[in-house]
Amino acid sequence: MTTAQKERKAEMQTSSVYYGDCLKHLMQWNNWNRWDENNNARLKMDRKLADLIYLDPPWNSDANYNILWDKGDNAKKEYTAQAVAFTDVWEWGDAAAERLARLTQGHISRNHPLFPVRQAKKSISALSQFLPKKGMLAYLTYMAERLAFCRELLKDTGSIYLHCDPTASHYLKMVMDDIFGAENFRNEIVWKRQTNSGAKAKSTRKFGSMHDIIFFYAKSDKAKMQKIYLPVTEDYLKRNFTMQDERGRFKTEEIQEPSKAKLAEYEQDGLLYKTKTGRLRKKKYDWQFPGELVGTLWTDFMALGSNSKERRGYKTQKPRALLRRIIEASTNEGDIVLDPFCGCGPAVVEAHSLGREFIGIDLSLYTVQKVVKEWLEEIGVPKLRIAGIPEDLAQAKQLAKDDPFAFETFAVEFCYPGFIGNKVQRKDGGIDGKGKLLYPVKENGEEKDIVICQVKAGKPSLESVERFDRTIEKTEGVIAGVFITLEKDDWTPAMREVARDAGKFKHPHSARKYPRLQHWHFRRADLRAREETLFQGLPDLPEIEGPNEKKVELRQADFSYWKPTEEEN
Repeated sequence: MTTAQKERKAEMQTSSVYYGDCLKHLMQWNNWNRWDENNNARLKMDRKLADLIYLDPPWNSDANYNILWDKGDNAKKEYTAQAVAFTDVWEWGDAAAERLARLTQGHISRNHPLFPVRQAKKSISALSQFLPKKGMLAYLTYMAERLAFCRELLKDTGSIYLHCDPTASHYLKMVMDDIFGAENFRNEIVWKRQTNSGAKAKSTRKFGSMHDIIFFYAKSDKAKMQKIYLPVTEDYLKRNFTMQDERGRFKTEEIQEPSKAKLAEYEQDGLLYKTKTGRLRKKKYDWQFPGELVGTLWTDFMALGSNSKERRGYKTQKPRALLRRIIEASTNEGDIVLDPFCGCGPAVVEAHSLGREFIGIDLSLYTVQKVVKEWLEEIGVPKLRIAGIPEDLAQAKQLAKDDPFAFETFAVEFCYPGFIGNKVQRKDGGIDGKGKLLYPVKENGEEKDIVICQVKAGKPSLESVERFDRTIEKTEGVIAGVFITLEKDDWTPAMREVARDAGKFKHPHSARKYPRLQHWHFRRADLRAREETLFQGLPDLPEIEGPNEKKVELRQADFSYWKPTEEEN
């Protein structure tokens, strides 16, 4: 790869959706913009920076209150399929402790890759003094690092909107004030996402939860801001414009700082109105009224209904109308919109529809390669780029060498669409990821619907396979497991014997028998084999549940990014 190619790969590119942890990409783009190969400050005036950053972080439900505060054993049972991907965010462990140390440490040199996180030191240090070392503090350290890099990648004329639910909004406000400056706080927007009905209204312990919080910060006083008006109804005009003359319906308003010149101008234009008491006011006609100016209480659209055509299978999916308002308020056509937690993609879809450039990032390979990609293709995005995914066996091997934890996640999620990599990097009990069967299996009175995965980038031992076999057998809810390696030859005859001895399970929906312990390796990802038979090269499993709690539908296009190398040929 040439120097120019390496530079382009490190640069933030639009019309792109990136796979992986957004922190990794944000750091890479920031370091490319900031320093050259000799750690000298870059003077690139044409560098790509975001005009708008919208973040809808990986939680937004009442259940997460219990998760963030570790309230009882039932908290973890409330995880959704999507939430499993963010276990490390909500649990206090080694990764959270390391984040806290990074955020609160002393001096960091300017050429250190984590230099921007110094901006959150005061708020995180203060929060760590009174918050217990549990899920809430883990979540706040996770967000602080990412918000710090967001600030670095935002233009001086740019804005950032952080979408959060009221559970942690007060803490996040402290972090945002620290990073962006309290003087750059613009608004706390309250979005009424639903009415107070049904189960939400029946609680005897609290009021029904009806709204989300969106924090709006500017990068500086130069930030763009467009006025947004609500359309008005004929009934509204009749109620508010109650007087009429030959020019139409009108109302009157106070004249600000009246001068003789201004009064003469209004009189000449026929806009001067004299009340019965002789007071002068200005006429305003209904055809001059642009609409009601949007304020901080947004009630004119709500959360998507279960049957909405916009639905892409995510319970917390936000309506495009919400993103449209934010994008129209803070950007112009041609500006760049960045969504570091793009999920199924409403922000990037709406950005493209409004004539803006877009960049999305998501931690789920299934989401990036299938859900977002399909939606963007449906609306006709030209030259869509899916980035951050190894494209052949050689690149997969290089990822395993450079970042073993990232490789584990990639291997699990590439192995079978719908599988989710385990984001807990240590003490994971040998479980690197999992998937959930759409239809559970009942054995000995127990319902089992989980398929677990273990990844070995190097040569696995027979003992490791035997341990994984015992994990499958003893872990609650687990019906099968997939052992993942890079090479076919990593699976020895003795290991195959362990897999045979593990036996099979019968699935009630398909009435087929499936192996309890299976081997998958990257050479089975050859495109030619999948063209011959779609399911050849995938683990032999029943239907897997996707994020919409429906069967993961597999198409050849789901694997179109994988290119066999000469070595594979």
